[in-house]
Amino acid sequence: MKYKLFYLFSFFILSVSAQLTPKIKSLKVFSSGAQITRSAKVKLNSGIDTLKIKGISAFVNQQTIQAKVNGAKIIDIKFTTSYSNQIKDEPKLAQIKSQIKSVEKELLDLEDALAYLKIEKDLILSNKRISNEETIDIEDVKDFVAYYKSKVPGLIQKITDTEQQINKFKEVKSKLNKQVKDLQKVNTEQTGEIDIVYASKQNQQVQLELRYHVLRCGWSPLYNMRASNIGEPIAFEYNAMIYQNTGVNWNNCDLTVATGNPVLSGEKPEIYAWRLNNESYVSYKSKARGRAKSEAPMAGYADLEFEMDNMAMVANVSRPMQQENLTFTSFTIPGKFTLNTGEGEKNVNILKKELPATYQYYAVPKKSSGVYLLAQVTEWEKMPLIPGRSHIYFDETYVGKSYLNPKTMKDTLDVSLGQDQSIFVERVKQEGKCINKTNLLGVSKTRGYEITVKNNRNKLVKIEIVDQIPIAKDNKIKVEHKLDGNWELKEETGILEWNIEVPAGEKKSASFEFEVKHPKNFNVPL
Repeated sequence: MKYKLFYLFSFFILSVSAQLTPKIKSLKVFSSGAQITRSAKVKLNSGIDTLKIKGISAFVNQQTIQAKVNGAKIIDIKFTTSYSNQIKDEPKLAQIKSQIKSVEKELLDLEDALAYLKIEKDLILSNKRISNEETIDIEDVKDFVAYYKSKVPGLIQKITDTEQQINKFKEVKSKLNKQVKDLQKVNTEQTGEIDIVYASKQNQQVQLELRYHVLRCGWSPLYNMRASNIGEPIAFEYNAMIYQNTGVNWNNCDLTVATGNPVLSGEKPEIYAWRLNNESYVSYKSKARGRAKSEAPMAGYADLEFEMDNMAMVANVSRPMQQENLTFTSFTIPGKFTLNTGEGEKNVNILKKELPATYQYYAVPKKSSGVYLLAQVTEWEKMPLIPGRSHIYFDETYVGKSYLNPKTMKDTLDVSLGQDQSIFVERVKQEGKCINKTNLLGVSKTRGYEITVKNNRNKLVKIEIVDQIPIAKDNKIKVEHKLDGNWELKEETGILEWNIEVPAGEKKSASFEFEVKHPKNFNVPL
């Protein structure tokens, strides 16, 4: 009872404590948004008082604000936004403004010099006319021409050089102005303030801890896969590209990177029965497109788009659709992390691992003479990956980029490491087997090809060669083939595969031919 009377009595003697900005202690960055933890020593006044926290991002989700003040009871927390008015520029901003003044002075000097040069040029050109009424002295003409040649070209060159310098200084000024604008965003954009109303029995100095979730920041994955030599594991790097446009700089903070997003709702989560059926999205979509005007969408399908007459209708149903969620994993990054607002992405490595890989060469000589090296990577599924970009390197050389989506990948990940310049493949048409014949029964066309592979590496390599023979869509077209013992034919597609091992410094060849027969009135190009 005494405690309650104390609060009621103290309510009428409210005062406002000094304003403060607790330092950011740690960050937990999610794929979208981040959890910020701030802490500071604060002085509490006896009774009911308010701690005013300034310099907070304007993009705080106020439902997530949590505060802990040791030795006091928190009565209320309020979040508001305001505009900061810093009078003194940051050192970097002041330095850039000083550079702009220097550039402006140089521009004024150059523009004055350009004006004088143009006046001198105009004076010379205005005196170059010789009146027709005057008697022309040939010596005067010679003197004028010599003077004109000695002065005007040099003036024109000086004018051109000065104009170019002016343009360069203007470009520099424009870039400096852009930097000033970017740096001033922190001062001109909205900032957040948090008021913590507390009750304390005595004057005391205690520890304040403040935690909240902020938007306009996050990270995306960037994977690097490096192969140094055939037969060796793939060096796999998992990197987080962190960005933040919160309006507040992050300086020397502890960093944790987390996959997924936190649950920001105050409502407890619900789970529903997971029922399976064999009706695919495509088949249901095609059925729904025909009946969407008269019927409601089937229960259990949310946010399903129907395309009708170039318009889209989205069906929203209250019952959620069960989806597979990625594993929520956190990575604690050693050392301190700094990233100023608006500075773009910063690369942070969160995982390095060597993955087992087998290597296979692949070539399609009908399309390209290049031989491509593929790495078949395993054990990637043991890592908590999320969809993202991938950069691929072979022998310390960048060879391309890809996209990894753990939801769609198989147990083995195929990575193309680019062309190997030490292995050659050639597809040659065998002229003696390329014959067109016409008779009473129709047209007969024969084609023959020879594939040769040369291995200039110092070790044996395995290569898969892929080619094709045509397949007939019309029963009046007949296709017959003749293959040597090295080829494997897929009848339904006409695809030919030749898997071979080529020792170091050696070459191997294989050939195939096919004959196409069709009526005379058919046009069948080969």
